[in-house]
Parts: sequence; structure tokens; C-alpha cells
Amino acid sequence: MTAHQYSIKAIFKRFKWKISITFSMLVLENLFKVLQPLVLGIAINDLINQKNDGLWLFCLLYAAGFFIGVIRRYYDTRAYTSIYTIVASEVVAIQNQKQISVSTIAARSALIKELVDFFEHDITQAFASLMSVIGALIMLALFDWWIFGACLITILLIFIIYTLSNKKIYSFNIGLNDELEHRVNVLETRAQLGIVKHFRNIAKWMVKMSDLETLNFGIIEIILFVLAIFALYVSASAPEATAGSIFSIVTYILEFSNGIFMLPLVFQQLIRLQEISSRLKSI
Repeated sequence: MTAHQYSIKAIFKRFKWKISITFSMLVLENLFKVLQPLVLGIAINDLINQKNDGLWLFCLLYAAGFFIGVIRRYYDTRAYTSIYTIVASEVVAIQNQKQISVSTIAARSALIKELVDFFEHDITQAFASLMSVIGALIMLALFDWWIFGACLITILLIFIIYTLSNKKIYSFNIGLNDELEHRVNVLETRAQLGIVKHFRNIAKWMVKMSDLETLNFGIIEIILFVLAIFALYVSASAPEATAGSIFSIVTYILEFSNGIFMLPLVFQQLIRLQEISSRLKSI
């Protein structure tokens, strides 16, 4: 096995069919979710006009998304636990042959789990969030171009925020992973002062990452709040506004906000996994 087989890209290439199946189902599941606010808005207008067609359409759309989602989750667990079992076993075997320390093997086995979890949880969330953002943008463009433009400005501002944070996030993860790789060695010494120092160092890096995340969260939350107020005002002020259209616009803004808020968190995790991959190249 070569070292490159334990990077994010290599794991995807090696298990591309298993991973692609779950992503195909994810596309369908989120396509149904993207259409739900639009159809629900239609259902609201139909019910106001004493008709049930929109309501039945919404029920059908929801049932289809629910069915696909259940199947995907059932498949995901089996696919990704299989991938983790294969890769983790290989990593341990290779490092045992090279007589790597138990501390490093234990730490890197845990890091492999993070790489696999990235596909099962983080990329899944990122993909779902990306579809929510793109879907919401398309629908909002159909409703109102001013709201669509405000969403694009929001994306630009958030991109700038996390571009400025990139180097700090990476350096904080280097510090944290350095400590984690030495955990077993520190514990084996049974020296209480050294153990306390080790856990304090871990806490220090975690606090630094949390503080940066909190700062970014606060700024982004304010930006999204301003966007929501703007969208509500514009949608309610439109001459052709209906209860259903206002509901759909506000719901798409919330979908957009939730999606755009999750993407930077996945971006932080991707930076962490890049640092993890660089360590695994040395095995």
C-alpha cells in the first residue's frame, strides 16, 4: 500500500462506487427537499381558495423524499463501516511492520476514522447544504432579483471571512494533532505533571479553534439576520405578494441561511483533514 491511498482523494477513488451510490441517493433526497417550500406555498394558496390539489402534491413530494432518505441512511452505515474496517486494518498492519510506536498507531487509527467520517457525515452535510443553497438561489431568483442579489453578496462576505481564517485554522490543527499523537507515550510515563500538561495543551488548542469559530459564527449570524429582514420586507412589499409566495420566499431564505452557515463548518473540517492526510503520507 502506498501512502497516497490514505488521503481523502485516494479513499474516494478506491471506494468510488460505494460512495457514489450514497451521493446519488443524496441528490434525489435533497432535490425533493428543495422543491418543498415552493409546493407548500402553492398548497397554502390552494387551501385559501378552498382547493386541496397543492396539499396532495406536497404530501407526495414529502413521502418521496422521506423514502429515499431512509434507504440512504440504511445503506450509508454499512458502506462506511466497511470502508473504515478495511482502511484502518491496513494502516495498523503497515505501521506494525515499520515498528511505529503504539501511541502513533493509536492516534493515526483514530485519524483514519475522521477521514471516513468526513465522507459519511461532513461531505454529506456539505453536499446537502450546497444543494440547499443552490436550490434556494434558483428559486429566489424566480421570485425576486433583489433578494437573489443580496444572497450573492452574503456568499461573498462569508467567503472573505473564512479565507482570512484559513491559515489560523490549519496551524491550530497542527498543534492539536501533535499532542494527540503523543497521548499514549505521555500516559505510559504515569507522570501526573506531564499528563496534566498534555491535557492542558489539548484544551488550549481546542479553545483557540473554538474562539475563532465563535467569532466567525457571530459575524455570519449578523449578516444572515440582515438578509432575512431584507428578504421579508421586499417579499411583503411586492405588488403581487400572496401568503404562499411570502411563505415560500422566507422559507427559502431560511434554507439558504442554514445551508450557507453549514458550509464554512465543513470547510474548517476539510482544513483539519488536509493536515491529517499530510501526517498519513508519512506511513
